[in-house]
Amino acid sequence: MDEVERFHTAYRAARADPCDEKIIALLEALLPFSPPGVEWGVEVADVAGTTYMLEGGRAVAVRLSRDEFGPFMQTSVAEIPLTSIPAVGLKALRDVDGFVKRVLAHLSEWARRMPQGSGQRMLVERLLESFRG
Repeated sequence: MDEVERFHTAYRAARADPCDEKIIALLEALLPFSPPGVEWGVEVADVAGTTYMLEGGRAVAVRLSRDEFGPFMQTSVAEIPLTSIPAVGLKALRDVDGFVKRVLAHLSEWARRMPQGSGQRMLVERLLESFRG
């Protein structure tokens, strides 16, 4: 089973039963399509000052904090297991169709801006095409 088929299988399962386990499986199936870099990563949830994202084939937690000695902000990015995304963040994804629609729009915009011939772009375009057909 290739990545596109794996995503569709996880998508159908999450739509039928949007429990935390199936949502995490959906996110795992989405990892191969996640663009590299935090600026283009797929935002999953924003909980208590931490943004959970998929980027470059991994899940990350992005924390923004104010520097104690001035008006500067500090950003820290740490790779995390998908299972560490808080339940309240996963709850926001229970509208599986809405989440996938938002992700597809984001990936479409990313693919439009990326150079032709990129392996990542071709994979994302295959996923996008599978939803058009």
